[in-house]
Amino acid sequence: MNLYEITQDQLSIISFLEENGGELTPEVQEALTITQDAFEKKAEAYSYLILKMEAESDMIAAEIKRLQGLKKSKDNSSERLRDALSVAMMAFGREDNKGIKRFETPTLKLSTRKSESVQIIDEKAIPDSYMVVKKEISKTLIKEAINQGIQVDGAQIITKQSVQIK
Repeated sequence: MNLYEITQDQLSIISFLEENGGELTPEVQEALTITQDAFEKKAEAYSYLILKMEAESDMIAAEIKRLQGLKKSKDNSSERLRDALSVAMMAFGREDNKGIKRFETPTLKLSTRKSESVQIIDEKAIPDSYMVVKKEISKTLIKEAINQGIQVDGAQIITKQSVQIK
């Protein structure tokens, strides 16, 4: 029996009690006890499962962080190697009629190419006309406004119940 079924049984018993003026018969008492015992066992099992899943989630997050660090290290290393190879290509590569440095091995073909990119030297000196502003909803500001009695179209405050496991 899962928690939903236990809850439904509990609600059925309560409804039965209300219909019969609150009379607690031995059968109803036994059903309540069984339901309570089942709930306690299920609630404990669910709680341990939740704690286990949360611990696994934390381990996965730590592994993701470790792998991201490893990825960054590999990216940096490959970029340094690429830069060193580029310098060597400029010095030792054979230039074709288009001014492109080339080098070939039996399995690889290397060549240089020109590209352009913008380098920001002083971000504060860039005029506002070149700035892009990202629009983002602030739930904190919306909550404060609603609590002050201001109507915010498209938003409302909801109250939630959550379970704490300690």
